[in-house]
Amino acid sequence: MASMGEGVDASNINLPPCQDAFIREAARMGKPLIGVHFDGRPISSDTADACLDAILEAWSPAECGAQAVVSALFGEYNPGGRMPVSTAYHAGQIPIYYNHPHGSAWHQGESIGFVNYVDLPHTPRYFFGYGLSYTTFDYADLQLSKTQIGPDDTLLISVRVTNTGSCKGDEVVQLYLSDEFAGMTRPVKELAGFRRITLEAGESRVVCFTVAASQMAFLDRDMRWKIEKGQIGVEVGSSSEDIRLTGAYQVTEDGWIDGRDRAFYAKTEVTGQAV
Repeated sequence: MASMGEGVDASNINLPPCQDAFIREAARMGKPLIGVHFDGRPISSDTADACLDAILEAWSPAECGAQAVVSALFGEYNPGGRMPVSTAYHAGQIPIYYNHPHGSAWHQGESIGFVNYVDLPHTPRYFFGYGLSYTTFDYADLQLSKTQIGPDDTLLISVRVTNTGSCKGDEVVQLYLSDEFAGMTRPVKELAGFRRITLEAGESRVVCFTVAASQMAFLDRDMRWKIEKGQIGVEVGSSSEDIRLTGAYQVTEDGWIDGRDRAFYAKTEVTGQAV
């Protein structure tokens, strides 16, 4: 039975009841279980969360999908994928996304009386940028080339990443920026850049992001792209919520820019040295 596709939609974003029942029955055998999910949207299942030891989100991988899945399951390839969306527990949470405005979603604060739904958390089941690996990674030595920049300037942000596990693997280093005290309500954070790196066990590399002040520009009341003076928060980590290091820099004055000239992402470079 198709649960999604062109012209096929469902209001329930969880697995079909028969598949949840199969997972529960298989779990009674006491064996390690891995779920492989082929679909056009991420898996969302309380049963899968509770009973499966791992989930491989294969999406719709076409004719080479079987080879890729088998390579990952047998350890021939170390998965390094990251979630490109936030995964809700329930359709009632939708829309749910990591870059929601300040004062909304799971950052709304406790002043309203309670921070969650009556029957669910406000947080996603899986956060944007989340993913697992057969190895582990350590982040250290966050450095900013400048702590103050003008509206036309750029700065370098670098971080050292080390494979602290026992096998080769990929890590997706993610840079997020936030403008907490802006003239207009802004997102709690925005993905400013990312870089996938491959590290042997014990190997370290430095990832450098070139960030332009205009990346944090927004449309003001006159519908002009404004680079607003103030402090910009810096977060580097393995997902939108798995933040390993934080910092900040100051934009010293206001500026305006044509939309076509605004920077939208940080250019990256991988080296052996910090900035």
